[in-house]
Amino acid sequence: MGSYTPTDLEWVTVKTTLPRQPFEPAATRPSIRTERLLLRPLRESDLEALHELRTQPEVMIHTYRGKVDADLQETRDNLALRLPPNDRTNFDFAICLPETNRLIGIGGSFSRSGSLGWPEIGYMLRKEAWGRGYATEFLRAFLEAWWALPREESEHKVEKSTVDEAEGEVKAERVMGLTVTAHEASQNVMRKSGLQFVKAWEEEDTHEGGGMITLVGYVAKKKPAA
Repeated sequence: MGSYTPTDLEWVTVKTTLPRQPFEPAATRPSIRTERLLLRPLRESDLEALHELRTQPEVMIHTYRGKVDADLQETRDNLALRLPPNDRTNFDFAICLPETNRLIGIGGSFSRSGSLGWPEIGYMLRKEAWGRGYATEFLRAFLEAWWALPREESEHKVEKSTVDEAEGEVKAERVMGLTVTAHEASQNVMRKSGLQFVKAWEEEDTHEGGGMITLVGYVAKKKPAA
């Protein structure tokens, strides 16, 4: 596992469904309790805890940004993207421990059209919370909430490997996750949460140092209604 042969991306336009947008305001979304976590809407008072998260190099190296926030204002600008009025384009949560209600991570869907075309999901957790199964616990709970959102019909451009010709004219909706070949822990989380590997491809690394990097994409398919 973790060693994949990159191939070129191929695109097709399909009929499918996607979550209806705009999303309901974050303040009206119910919190989610799992066995060990509380997932709740983000709020302005999360600024300090979010800044602590976004200034951990071990965390930020795995993000698109690739480096820590330079100052508190940069974190404040990032948080503003998740608060009203911008909250209606994102479906994300603060990941907290119930006993403190303090943010130890964030996660959700921040893009309606990710690298493979489908909505992209992701998460970040403080390094002190790694290795405890929190990421898998979050992702499973998030996916359950994501699939329960109201839907609308959509014509969407997606990577060819993510769909099945046998499905017919209307393709089952997917959601995608993205990581790099070397990040085996992230791939394990996605597999444990029901996502399946579909594609590896090379892109220019936008992080400091540059060069080419091999990305791997995973998808989960929406199950038919019972």
